[in-house]
Amino acid sequence: MRLVQRTLPFICCVGLLASCGGAADVAPDSDPANDVTDVSLEPLAEVTTTTIARSDRPTVEPPAALPTELVIDDIAIGTGRVAVEGDTVWVDYTGVRSADGVEFDNSYDRGEPITFTLGTGAVIDGWDQGILGAQAGTIRRLDIPADLAYGDSSPGGVIQAGDALTFVVEVRAVVPASTEADIPDIDPAAYPPVAEVTIDDLTTGDGHEIAIGDSAITHVMIARADTAEIEFETWSGGQPTLIEVIEGYSIPGLFEGLIGMRVGGIRAISMPADAAFGSEGVPELEIPPDTPMLVVVELVGAF
Repeated sequence: MRLVQRTLPFICCVGLLASCGGAADVAPDSDPANDVTDVSLEPLAEVTTTTIARSDRPTVEPPAALPTELVIDDIAIGTGRVAVEGDTVWVDYTGVRSADGVEFDNSYDRGEPITFTLGTGAVIDGWDQGILGAQAGTIRRLDIPADLAYGDSSPGGVIQAGDALTFVVEVRAVVPASTEADIPDIDPAAYPPVAEVTIDDLTTGDGHEIAIGDSAITHVMIARADTAEIEFETWSGGQPTLIEVIEGYSIPGLFEGLIGMRVGGIRAISMPADAAFGSEGVPELEIPPDTPMLVVVELVGAF
């Protein structure tokens, strides 16, 4: 059994700006009937601003006795925004059967956390309830009784009907929801074409500073610098996107422009065509070849 990966926004799907992560349902990928529709988000109120250190994968031992109610044990306390219903969380995890400690899934082997929105039924009840109140950097053990997991049905694989489940989760980021009203108030016409990548910090964050190798959770706006036309943005869709800050994972101007940015900040990155979409352009977004671009980034989380 593994957590089903879902697709993030269009810009992620076409592989233009980012290496993309996905939302998830606690359901095996061998059983499409267990999939849940993509979740929507609520307005953006604040962002987590914290330094999140990567850690080794935690060991998960079975509990001494099977849980009859949800048991929450914080191994490490995080900082920043406290997760509430409607927030999107990014989580690494290992899951085992509580009865014998047999592992059925983990996110570490796949190399990226999963993301989902709390309180929407996108995950089992034990997660929806058990991750409430967590912060970025929290490491939390969840011992979940069967009625808050899969009950008397088996999702397949290792998990059997009536199984209690134990997870250790690492919360990488807690991101409040967004709407169209949260789009930064910026006039793309104020950013004409440039000959080299140029950065303008509209808001300076006070959280984790992005370095090469980090994962950046962002909202983005894409505009043409030659016409000032906005071609795409993620705030109104309510779903941030994950950008791996590794050379070759995103367009060169975005890779360069993200380095040194801090969580909580909003940055306008002007880039010539060769640092943007080059000689191919983006037909799906009606961006012609050799077009200089403006990309506005809100950094809402990082790990």
